[in-house]
Amino acid sequence: MNAAPVLCERTGCPVAQTGKCALKHDPVELCPHFGKTPHGTQDGGDVEKTTPQRTAPSAVRIASGEAMEWTDLEAFSRAHRVRTVSVIGEPRSGKTTLIAALYASLCRGPVGDHDFVGSRTLLGFARRHHMALLNSDRKSPKTPRTSRDDPTAFLHLALRPRSGGTVSQLIVSDRSGEAYQAARQDTTLIEELRELRLADRACFVLNAAKLTNPERQAAYGRQFKQMIYALRDNGAFRDDVAIEVLATKIDTTRRPDRAAECAAILDEYEAQIVAEFGAAGIEFGFHRVCALPKTHLETGYLGLGETLARWTAPVHLPDVAQPAVKDASRQIDRLLAKVTA
Repeated sequence: MNAAPVLCERTGCPVAQTGKCALKHDPVELCPHFGKTPHGTQDGGDVEKTTPQRTAPSAVRIASGEAMEWTDLEAFSRAHRVRTVSVIGEPRSGKTTLIAALYASLCRGPVGDHDFVGSRTLLGFARRHHMALLNSDRKSPKTPRTSRDDPTAFLHLALRPRSGGTVSQLIVSDRSGEAYQAARQDTTLIEELRELRLADRACFVLNAAKLTNPERQAAYGRQFKQMIYALRDNGAFRDDVAIEVLATKIDTTRRPDRAAECAAILDEYEAQIVAEFGAAGIEFGFHRVCALPKTHLETGYLGLGETLARWTAPVHLPDVAQPAVKDASRQIDRLLAKVTA
């Protein structure tokens, strides 16, 4: 014998005892809960009606548009051939500003020889660029500082040369300057900078405003060189990494009363470190860029196209051809020697 049906699926409803609906429906049949049990059976039936739940396949994942983290980068790298650039510098050197400026310039059109094709991290770029826009209601453009508590972020750009060629999948890492500063002071922390081992190119960001400041020039110039030595000498990079120095905030060196002096300071420092690191077997390029002009706006956006060209340049593959063997004893070696002669 079946148990008496529960006339309402709402717990505590007195309709079964008093005939009155707790929600004041009259007649009670108008109540959407009337005639149902808490488990969804109706009219006293014993058969429970269930609606099958559709679940998305576990392999399907929609990109959020935020900056990628390690797991995202690993999955993306398995599907694409990527070029990875690590932007390295101490606090307020202009790392995040440079990354945001590349995105902003591509939003307006081609940058140098490159057209924007796509990005998996548009929202991550937009968050970094927002405070440099007029609608952020700031009096002067600014980009937010990357916190040391934030995980290492990876920003993605897909770029195609306007002159023709394949699409480059560019990955740029963004980490707080405090982490690099701490690693310079304590080299045991360098092993935590895992993104540097992935880098095809290491871009050291030099704050030109600090270097050309007479009160900070000597100390800052020395600390900048210490950063390069500390990371390279302690195995932070692969052996085949390309190293470059990118002097930012060039607009601050264009004051009419100090423009010639600042240019001479930059030229002298460039010649000094190129010679010093060259003697130590470290080859790199020295470049200048203005990513977000705040003073002397006539400087404009300087060097962004050239920067993208270097970052997306194809890797030169090693020559794997075997040298010819002279006076070989085997006939096959003698034949190869004739072919390669």
